[in-house]
Amino acid sequence: KLTDTTPFDTLRLEGTLFVPELLERAASGDATAQKEADYAIPRGLKIHDEYGRAFRIATASWQAFVPQLARTDLDPLTTTQTFVLGFLRQCLDYVDITPLLAPIELGDRAFPISAQAIGGRLPVIIAPHNLGLDDPDQRFAILGSGTRRKSAHQLAQEFLNADRNSLWAIVTNGKTLRLLRDADTLTRPNFLEFDLETILRDEQQRYADFAALWRMLHASRAGTATSSAGDCIWEKWKSEGHAQGLRIRDGLRDGVQEALLILGTGFITHRENDSLRQRLHDGALTKEDYFQQLLRLIYRCLFLFCSEERDLLHPQDASNSARLAYATGYSLRRLRTRSLRQSAHDPHGDLWQSVRITFSSFATGQPRLGLPALGGLFAQAQCSDLDSASLTNRDLLSAMKHLRWFFDKKTGQRGAIDYRNMGPEELGSVYESLLELVPQLDLPARSFGFAGITDSASTSGNARKTTGSYYTPDSLVQELIKSALDPVIADRIAAQPDRPIDALLSITVCDPSCRRSRQAPRFPQSPHSHRQQSPRHHPRPHRRRSP
Repeated sequence: KLTDTTPFDTLRLEGTLFVPELLERAASGDATAQKEADYAIPRGLKIHDEYGRAFRIATASWQAFVPQLARTDLDPLTTTQTFVLGFLRQCLDYVDITPLLAPIELGDRAFPISAQAIGGRLPVIIAPHNLGLDDPDQRFAILGSGTRRKSAHQLAQEFLNADRNSLWAIVTNGKTLRLLRDADTLTRPNFLEFDLETILRDEQQRYADFAALWRMLHASRAGTATSSAGDCIWEKWKSEGHAQGLRIRDGLRDGVQEALLILGTGFITHRENDSLRQRLHDGALTKEDYFQQLLRLIYRCLFLFCSEERDLLHPQDASNSARLAYATGYSLRRLRTRSLRQSAHDPHGDLWQSVRITFSSFATGQPRLGLPALGGLFAQAQCSDLDSASLTNRDLLSAMKHLRWFFDKKTGQRGAIDYRNMGPEELGSVYESLLELVPQLDLPARSFGFAGITDSASTSGNARKTTGSYYTPDSLVQELIKSALDPVIADRIAAQPDRPIDALLSITVCDPSCRRSRQAPRFPQSPHSHRQQSPRHHPRPHRRRSP
């Protein structure tokens, strides 16, 4: 799914290719350049006439394609190519799509591209219907690369990264179709995927899904044969998404700050938290220590948001019943939509009690919920006062609303923050902003705030200035990796060509600027990590000196 709010479960967005909210608008026809004229539809016809006609052609083609899937006397690749070329040409208007009989040579490498469209600027890689898009096969090997097998997706990605004339590509095996783009890094996949088999098989129920596919993949989205590679609707959508992403980043920083204010006030005002107020009054718990516990509470939430969205919390052997019990009764994800319902913002405290159980389960492990023991950030000593305190549903859900939802003032729309695809840049930006906050506590008035924000006090003593904590932009990190780490990797693999995994694991990396901070507790490692990780793999942003 694009997000939990979209009705199109046949669409899958992986990585940061597009912003989910913008893509949902594109699926519904509400994004940039989605009028009849933008799709080159003749006057007198409506857009639904065109994708309705295309849907009838597509389903008829699918019905002719299906009987061939089980036949052993037919070549799977040839059968799939016939279906795919017809589908792209007749249903999505790639009228100039041309099969290629020879690989495309770029330098000393040759890429076995299946076909090209849009004047040769859009490569199309077609895999046989019995092969997954991520399954390596010798027919997708890049000649001159030294690797005998590549997947169809890998072939497309490496071709885009090598060819200056192409930015986008289509990869399909007839059942699944992906749109991908030239990428700065290959460490994480980025693509938009359509479950073509489900859409065309369930024709009575999937007309809306096909309409979304048509709106987003029509040939008019890829530009024209005479336009530049970057002059297409996909690029415009990506750029708009990037701009929205910057606004979301700023909104997330503000949301985290608001959540801290709500939680900080909510805990000290709750009628059952006399012990907490007494410790603050006596000085046994200073306002700085109180603030640090609030920060750790936010870090816990951010860690769980990202991990839940990426399905990383449960070990592979966790039972379905345990997964369901966690998802329905103890996950933080279940509070996302609930936080928007004002009727749920009541004075009871049952939701915080369940969240406390979640935190303690990660501290020591809970087999009945399928949760491993992570310790670290979830250890009892990290938030000892808050873990034993009470909090109303109203305050918890108000904080969750600020952490999970973003209101775009420019568009006037509210959207869910995409923690599944959130990168280190966004988390690093939030981390830096938290270090700039200086807590203020007025216990008699039972108020919690920040200097310079809720009052006019000075912020000169904030932790970012006193510790010199700055987050290195990802673009600079990538350049450092290319210049410092990549040559070492190449040398090690060249020395042990028959044992590349051992060669990689023999490398030890030291980043002297990644030093531990007492103010930022260590995040737990992935529950499925069995190897000691270097600081570069640490989930939380690192403290580095400014370049």
